[in-house]
Amino acid sequence: MNPLISIWSRPTDTLRYMLKEKTARYGFFIFFLGTIGSGFFVSASTGLFDGLPLLAIVLLAFSSNYIGALLGWWLLSVLYTWIGKWLGGTGTFSDMARIVPAGTIPIIWLAPMNFLLLAVYGSRLFEAPTDPLIPTNLPIGIYFLTNLISIGVGIYGTVISCKGIGLVHGFSAWRGLGVLAIVFAFGVVLGVILIFFLVFSLFSSF
Repeated sequence: MNPLISIWSRPTDTLRYMLKEKTARYGFFIFFLGTIGSGFFVSASTGLFDGLPLLAIVLLAFSSNYIGALLGWWLLSVLYTWIGKWLGGTGTFSDMARIVPAGTIPIIWLAPMNFLLLAVYGSRLFEAPTDPLIPTNLPIGIYFLTNLISIGVGIYGTVISCKGIGLVHGFSAWRGLGVLAIVFAFGVVLGVILIFFLVFSLFSSF
């Protein structure tokens, strides 16, 4: 079984196969492919690398996003294991670490679309928008179409993650969704606290 293909037609069987047959090292490969295919497009329209050659932009964006993906892999594996046990699950960190990368597999298949955008628009992809009311320098129709496709694939990846969490912990995918929701809520609260402290520090310096 090739998880890169079977994840679309046999997601549950694919997850069981990854849990039983794959080691955590397979995750490095999955996140590597995911970053090549789509990960460095997280830096699109940010303007972080303005003025650099396209090759340097791609390499810097790839490196930073791959490191971020690996750190996120570890963090999510910890949180999914801990919160899942809190909800009655029985999974272990090692099993969760083998399953978490499965949610990234659908994103790998965005690579053809993203590389086409890179070939057509080049460094323009990564430039900060010139119009403050428009979130991109790309044609607005292309921007919305590619984001719609990305959102659809991302939703399927979320479904895979819910199934995977449920499989590891021995409960339903719906409870796996609950784990994801708690992690998301935790991230939102943490983000709000961080913003509050940044704003407080900014005003207290005056």
